[in-house]
Amino acid sequence: MTDKKQLLIEATIDLFSRDGFWNTTTANIAKHAKVGTGTLFNYFSSKEALTDAVYFELKREMKSYIQKDYTETKDTMLNIEHVWYHYAHWAMEFPVRYDLLDQLWVSNQVSQEVENRLLEELKFMHKLLADAATKGLFGSLPQEYATAIMCSSMQAMIKYAQANNFSGDALEQHIAIGFSVLWNGISSIEGN
Repeated sequence: MTDKKQLLIEATIDLFSRDGFWNTTTANIAKHAKVGTGTLFNYFSSKEALTDAVYFELKREMKSYIQKDYTETKDTMLNIEHVWYHYAHWAMEFPVRYDLLDQLWVSNQVSQEVENRLLEELKFMHKLLADAATKGLFGSLPQEYATAIMCSSMQAMIKYAQANNFSGDALEQHIAIGFSVLWNGISSIEGN
């Protein structure tokens, strides 16, 4: 990625986080990145295209963080636990990026094209969830429902940790409790 393109993405992250999507103009982004507005449009055809690039970049960063030290094992639950812990640590280490990713995810501002590209980019996570469903680890829950429960549980756990400024042992214990509550709840569903 070119330096100016990365500067524009970082400026967008800063401004979207601080001022919100609707209150951030392309002119403000260019100014914050210290480039001309025309330069922004050399890299991104629209604010929407820039938003897509920001979302994609944040998802890729999150994926790289999650895949640190990741070695797939035969124990699907341990693999999911690895993703849980690393995602939580990424969110706590990069709270602005996590919060913006979360906002963009629910905002309906990301194109279907980018969502489709991310399916390929994040296929190891989708495979992991499909493996869990195939092995019956979600009991009678459909995979999509179990995934939604995981995402909601993760979000609640992270928001609580952020609100309470957890770190160190307190954070580790909080993440472990969150995973235990999630996993015990899912594994108690009829069919396990």
